[in-house]
Amino acid sequence: MGEGNHMEERSGRVLIVDDDDAFRRLLVRRATRMGLDVADACDGAKAIALLHAAVFDVVVADLYMPEQDGLQVIKVAHERDPDLQTIILTASATVETAIQALRNGAFDYLTKPLSSLADFELVLTRALEVRRLRKENASLFQEVKRLAVTDPLTGLYNRRKLETTLSIEIERASRYRRPLSMVMLDLDDMKSINDRHGHPAGDEVLVIVSDAIRKHIRRVDVAARYGGDEFIIILPEAEWREAEQVARRVVDQIHATSFRGDELSVSAGVVQWQNSIHSEKAYVDCVDRAMYHAKRAGGSRVHVAHEVYG
Repeated sequence: MGEGNHMEERSGRVLIVDDDDAFRRLLVRRATRMGLDVADACDGAKAIALLHAAVFDVVVADLYMPEQDGLQVIKVAHERDPDLQTIILTASATVETAIQALRNGAFDYLTKPLSSLADFELVLTRALEVRRLRKENASLFQEVKRLAVTDPLTGLYNRRKLETTLSIEIERASRYRRPLSMVMLDLDDMKSINDRHGHPAGDEVLVIVSDAIRKHIRRVDVAARYGGDEFIIILPEAEWREAEQVARRVVDQIHATSFRGDELSVSAGVVQWQNSIHSEKAYVDCVDRAMYHAKRAGGSRVHVAHEVYG
């Protein structure tokens, strides 16, 4: 591994705080040679000001300093970012206080004077690695959460997320007597597309439809792939006329789209929530029936169901 790559792996932003100017400069030089972006402060008050002004990965702070001591500095550091790593510098006579700092969330401590700058580099490297792993784990956790509610093909929400959202929106609409509408869209003659062009082509068509849906909905709307070639849009605070307009825009855009020489079309059903529907499943059944009414009428159209039974 080359020197450049080695430095890149250990890159990070470090704040070094110590009221001993010569010792602080020594640590700054060593951290800089490690390829790190280094800031420094001569007392706790200046360090806290820097913590409020910039983002750091690791803070190295002397335990006893004028203005604000090292414990106060790491307290502010952890309040700003719980995953920020902190290292305490202390005289050997005050190791008990340094251990208390560890109990308060510090990553490690070093006694002054240092027996070797290599010890400083080793502890700093480990702290940066812990910081990197925590960032990666947080990013991975967010990605896992996203995948848990997202359809991998279309990028729209999946059925699980749809059902959770629908339950919440129905409760809200019923309790506060607010409008709520739902649209179901289904591709017309999807089987013939798969038969003529293959299932990968069918997947491309599903992406085309999902992109059209995404283009015409509001930020507050929730669009999901319900299953196969069926899609559902939940529209909070929308009466049936608004939902019908959204559905028509999607239907018209798909109708104007040609795919490998074939005309595409979707049918859509629209239903506004009514308290007589009684359940989430009944609501989905209502919009499903409305969508099939559009199909039976020739497809590539929108049907609004006003008479619903739950």
